[in-house]
Amino acid sequence: CQYNKYLRRRVDESLHLTIPPGMEIIPGIGLWHVHGHQDKCFVRYASNFILGAARIDGEIMETLWAPLN
Repeated sequence: CQYNKYLRRRVDESLHLTIPPGMEIIPGIGLWHVHGHQDKCFVRYASNFILGAARIDGEIMETLWAPLN
C-alpha cells in the first residue's frame, strides 16, 4: 500500500524516470501478496476490483523464494 504513497515524488527526483502528462496510475497489489496486508487493502488494491486489470500472479519470485529460505 505504501509504495504508491511517494511514487510521484520518487519519479520526480529521478534522473531516469518520468510519468507522461495525463497518465493515470491506479495502485494495486498482486493477489498473492495482498492477503498479507490489512483486510481493507484487499477491496482497495486487489486486481479483482481494478477495471481492466489482468488476473495474474505477478509475484512469482516471492513464491519461489519461500522454499529457498
